[in-house]
Amino acid sequence: IMHVFSSGNSGLQTSTSGLYSGLPQVANLTGNMKMSKNVLVIGGHFQDMTVDERNSRGPAYDGRVKPELIAFGPQGTSDAAAVVSGISLLLQDAYKNIHGRLPGIDLLKAVMVATADDAGPEGIDFITGFGAVNAYKAIRCIQGQSFRSGVLREGETLSFNIDIPSGISRLKVVIS
Repeated sequence: IMHVFSSGNSGLQTSTSGLYSGLPQVANLTGNMKMSKNVLVIGGHFQDMTVDERNSRGPAYDGRVKPELIAFGPQGTSDAAAVVSGISLLLQDAYKNIHGRLPGIDLLKAVMVATADDAGPEGIDFITGFGAVNAYKAIRCIQGQSFRSGVLREGETLSFNIDIPSGISRLKVVIS
């Protein structure tokens, strides 16, 4: 089960507890479940890719990036979370059509992060996370099997080559 939560609409508020207490417009995610490690927290953006100032922001209480992604949410972060829930179902279906079984949630999350389009301030931040979810790129990643899955135990190593076509100036790698 992929747990998807909206970041909330408290972006203009100041946190009153925790490490970031008293810092305006920082670490004001609504609800404790959104601080969990194995959930996906989503902020919203408008059609022109601007982020509503009411979007709650990270980081999580322990400094992790939250929200992880943003998505189109014309009425707020709840709309955006619903969009990402639908995208995760499409990704699961694409994976199942190839492999005959559902993927792990860690893979879905990693694929959405890896294929997200940078948004807002350049790079990873506590407003837009790893960027704007891109359903087309995510499905292409699943269909093209542009990922590796496996488990490494303590002391083990894994090596493999990544073929990068000429002319590519940026490579995004996500380890989950």
